[in-house]
Amino acid sequence: MILRSIPQAREMIWGSFELNDLFCLDCRKPVGEVWLLSDHPTVRTKVQAPSGESFDLASLINFFDLTLERFPILIKLISSEQWLSVQVHPDDEYAQRIEKEPWGKTECWFFLKDSTIALSSPDLDLAKSISSNSLSEEMKVFNIRAGDLVYVPAGVLHAIGPGSLLIEVQQSSDLTYRVYDWGRGRELHTQKALSVFKKINPDELIFKSLDCFQCDYFQVYRCHDSTYVYPNSMIVMLTEGKIDQIETSRYETYLILGDQIAHLKGEALVIKLGPKWQHLQKKSLV
Repeated sequence: MILRSIPQAREMIWGSFELNDLFCLDCRKPVGEVWLLSDHPTVRTKVQAPSGESFDLASLINFFDLTLERFPILIKLISSEQWLSVQVHPDDEYAQRIEKEPWGKTECWFFLKDSTIALSSPDLDLAKSISSNSLSEEMKVFNIRAGDLVYVPAGVLHAIGPGSLLIEVQQSSDLTYRVYDWGRGRELHTQKALSVFKKINPDELIFKSLDCFQCDYFQVYRCHDSTYVYPNSMIVMLTEGKIDQIETSRYETYLILGDQIAHLKGEALVIKLGPKWQHLQKKSLV
């Protein structure tokens, strides 16, 4: 079974009209995020069969042999005209203990064009930087090339810069603790951020010219031209193409479910569940 996800757009203060144009959106304000696949209560996307019948994503969890309160992976398309806030996400333990959420937020970014990001340096004293109001100057800025992937595990302080375009693959969580917001006046979450912040060498998080990436929560593969995709996979098209006999457009997102092996033509990201979820499955998936 091949299902297409129906994306949902979100206007953001730091967003860009690039996504408004790409998706022909009738929005007066810039769209920062298009949620391509989500079962999170903030935004839930429907999935649609070629016949036109639509389903809630939650109803498909059984195809993955999982018993969870919602589908564990969330996929976004992000475009920024300004810096996003300097922020950090909690891990599973903190999210469950403090926020009463099922899990925290580990994510990765696949860049669609040359972009700018900032990550915390290994020796950053976060409390001191916040108190001295020097955090924006002490973050380490990176120029990222199209095709690179950046891994952002829970606890890593980060910010996406202006002029960026990327696909974000993450745990299905919306827990974000802002520590600096460029004077926009939005709420900050300093104490929680200090509680979850982890020191990690940012150079170890950048992967040039992605072919494949795996962590506990998800696996991401970049596919070119022609390949076969096995069941229980998510596909984000990067170009026009075809999945079996279905004509596809750029950034359309699909689920391959059941016993079907699909023939993919075109460039795409293929995303599968990582071992964190696979060990919860009733049977292993090929």
